[in-house]
Amino acid sequence: MKTKKIVADSMPLALKMVRQQLGDNAIIVNTRAIKKGGMFGFFAKQKFEVTAYSVDKDSASTEPKFSLELKAKTGNNNPKSEEENNSVFNKKPQELYHYYSQPAVVTDKPVSPPRSESLEKENPLFDELASMRKMMMTFMMNDSQGNTMPNRLFKYVNRLKKQGVDEEIVEHIVSSMLKKYESISDLTDEVIEKEITFIVKEIIEKRVPKSNMVKESTRMINVIGPTGVGKTTTIAKLATEQVLKQKRRVAMITTDVYRIAAVEQLKTYAGILNVPLEVVRTKDELEKALTKLAHYDLIYMDTTGRNYKEVQYRESINEFLNHPLESDNYLVLSLTTKFEDMQILLNEFVKSPVQKLILTKFDETTSYGSILNIAYKYPFQLAYITNGQSVPEDITTIDAALLLRYLLGKEK
Repeated sequence: MKTKKIVADSMPLALKMVRQQLGDNAIIVNTRAIKKGGMFGFFAKQKFEVTAYSVDKDSASTEPKFSLELKAKTGNNNPKSEEENNSVFNKKPQELYHYYSQPAVVTDKPVSPPRSESLEKENPLFDELASMRKMMMTFMMNDSQGNTMPNRLFKYVNRLKKQGVDEEIVEHIVSSMLKKYESISDLTDEVIEKEITFIVKEIIEKRVPKSNMVKESTRMINVIGPTGVGKTTTIAKLATEQVLKQKRRVAMITTDVYRIAAVEQLKTYAGILNVPLEVVRTKDELEKALTKLAHYDLIYMDTTGRNYKEVQYRESINEFLNHPLESDNYLVLSLTTKFEDMQILLNEFVKSPVQKLILTKFDETTSYGSILNIAYKYPFQLAYITNGQSVPEDITTIDAALLLRYLLGKEK
């Protein structure tokens, strides 16, 4: 028996090297992603390491140490059962993808009692198996040559990834299809698109509120967000809806005294709508303004656009949100922002009083995957998207079917 560790740039390449160096009868013992190279811990490249050992066809081979130890612990000295022969640790390299992609086979054999959860948690082999399954799914999707994924499915996967859809979501879509169909290689374009449409719509529609109607008991709408995402224009759009269509008496407050242009812009909108505007700098001034505007039906508050990655700025916003009036709190994010940067803010606000999101600048981007990423990863309601500067026209609710067409490049 010969044991070897193979390191390569991709898992398919590593498996190929295993076959070349140890033969088709080589048995995979372990796989893992590692970092190699770089300088001072930076710029290291991801590699993939496969540990395998060769088996002599003509003679009984010596089992690896971990296998003997496992048998000793379980007290199993019987010849290998059918289940053991089908174990992932006895699979040849070329059989791995087929093994992972097959649905569970239903048989008439009696079902063995399930293992206890504590045993599964304590046994590292279960963790290893789960890790290998996840890795193989990733490798399958990253194979741009289509060697492990049907070309018809690969073009959809590639489109979603180019749109910025998170790898985890793409894996979820592919694994959902693998569970439903015995063979995805035979699926037509129509079936693949139908399945992706169903899965994506299900993710988004869970986060889209049934109605964006402001309840009569709601007295304040607080709009929060970093600098430059379009909070002031968004407030004007929302307020116009309430004034002209809902016939409510509306007032405005701004705490964004750091940008004179923002105050002047909101004054312009307030003048057009003929609604009062109060400028406040402190919590005490906010309390006085709320008392002054107590007889209005609804108050919109434009908060300061700051770098909310900084703790002190988030705490200062919380001071303004801590008032007795029943309110809806919206976080505004621009779709031109990288999703990695969005996540920093979303992670900070996930335990805050913010419940709803407004996604702006839909018309200024060609990448829409971040909307799906947010819907999949976060509990916020996706209330509105804005798609231009016109007030009040360029704001709408999120349409899952329309978003899917943009994601798949079929918006026209």
